[in-house]
Amino acid sequence: MRTRGSGAAAVAMVAALLLSGCSAIERISDAVQDQASDVDLLAAASLTESDAAQDAFFQPYEGGNEVIGRTSLDLCYGDFPSEDLRSGRNQVGIGDVDGTVWVSSEAVLYPTPADAEQAMDELQQAYDECPDEPVEPKQPDRDPLVWNFSEAPDADWPEEPGITRQAYAFEVTNPVEESFTSTATYLQRGRMILALYATPPDSPAATLVNEPDPARFVEVMTNRLAGLPEAALEQGPALPNPDGVSA
Repeated sequence: MRTRGSGAAAVAMVAALLLSGCSAIERISDAVQDQASDVDLLAAASLTESDAAQDAFFQPYEGGNEVIGRTSLDLCYGDFPSEDLRSGRNQVGIGDVDGTVWVSSEAVLYPTPADAEQAMDELQQAYDECPDEPVEPKQPDRDPLVWNFSEAPDADWPEEPGITRQAYAFEVTNPVEESFTSTATYLQRGRMILALYATPPDSPAATLVNEPDPARFVEVMTNRLAGLPEAALEQGPALPNPDGVSA
């Protein structure tokens, strides 16, 4: 059984390898073994404090490791039945001293790859059906927004075998005519989706080490996801049956 300490060491090794420009996926897989817990997997795929640039600050989200009552997918405030299938989540951000988050990652685990594929299908549907008029949010504490999508930003980005990607660039406008631009990139491998958000789109250069452009930011995080052990992303932990015995 892996201990909490071994998981933390694995996360640190993954960050050090990738931030130094190393792409030794085999060494990352050695660091996070097939027996890794879901907590280990979520952390190993996510941004870490080591990713923050000198004048930027790592900021875990309040409730960022919870699924009940928390939203993962909200592109164009679409319908996402897959939210009820999530088995784990880790959302963290990097921003400025005032607490404004510019770049964030959200790693989400599902019980099976089919569940994650359903979530990706729902994202595509939300984009395809996004109207031109303001869209009402599902959460009462959010504003209606008008979503204007521009050309997908990833036409020239490298592909990674075994990882499905959807990338969106958009501007949203609230009821008082305030607008902001963002990118949202969703990477799916097995039963994990790794979502990467940047507001504004060029914010990785200001917040992350080595001043990466958006394409390099996604490439590094794609490598991080690709380095996780395949077996651990194919099937989630067994859930207890009604008699209290693991299935």
